[in-house]
Amino acid sequence: MGKIFWIVLLGLCLLIVHSKEAEKADEADDDASEEEGSGAGNEESEEGDEEADDAGETKEFVCNLKYKKIGCYADKGKKDKPLVSFMESDEDLSGFAKRGKIKGSTLDKFNGELPKFACKCANDAINGGNAIFGLQNLAECWSGPDDSKYDKDGSSEDCVTFDMAKCDDSSEVCAGKKHANFMYYVDSPEHTKTAEEVQQELAEEAKEAEEAKKKKSAKKIEKEERKEIQKALN
Repeated sequence: MGKIFWIVLLGLCLLIVHSKEAEKADEADDDASEEEGSGAGNEESEEGDEEADDAGETKEFVCNLKYKKIGCYADKGKKDKPLVSFMESDEDLSGFAKRGKIKGSTLDKFNGELPKFACKCANDAINGGNAIFGLQNLAECWSGPDDSKYDKDGSSEDCVTFDMAKCDDSSEVCAGKKHANFMYYVDSPEHTKTAEEVQQELAEEAKEAEEAKKKKSAKKIEKEERKEIQKALN
C-alpha cells in the first residue's frame, strides 16, 4: 500500500513539471510570432512607402503626335483671320489667360497643362484634315488649311513658354497671348509633302530596290562562274 502511494505521488510531480515546461514553450512561440508579425508589418510599410514615392513621381508628358514649331505671329483680330477654324479652348488655361499674371503653385499647373493642350490641339487639327495649328490667348486652339496665311499680320514677340517666360528658339512649347498665335505643324508626310513629292520618293525607292536586286543577281552569277572555272581547273 505504501509503495502505491509513493508511485502515485511521483506521477503527479512529473505531470506538474511537464505542464510547466509546456507553458514556457507556448510563451516562447507567442513571442516569436509577435516578432515575425512586427517584421512583416515593417516590410509592408516600407513597400507601401516605396509605392507612395513612385506614385508621387511626375512622369514627363509625351504627345502621341510629332509636331514642330513655326514661330510667333500676330493676329490683329480682323475678320480675315490668319487661322480660320476655332477648334476648342482649355478651361484651366483660360483662367490663367484672364488673370494675366501667374504665381506659385498655379504656375506649376500652367506648366503641366500647356504641353497637354498643344498635343490635344495637334490631334484636333490633324483629325480635321489640317496640319497647321496655333495656340492663342494661352487657351485657344486654332487651325486652318495647309496653305493658311498664318504670317499675314506679321511676326510677334507676344508668346510665352513655361513659367510664363518669353518664348525663344530653345523653348519646347509656346502659346500666344491675346493677339498672337504661336504656330505649329504636325509632321505628317501627307501634309508636309505634295502628292508629286510623295510619288517621286516612292519611284526613287522602287528604283533603288531594283538596282539592289540586279547587283545581287550579278554577284550570284559571278560567284557561280568562279565555281565553274575552279571546277574546270581541278
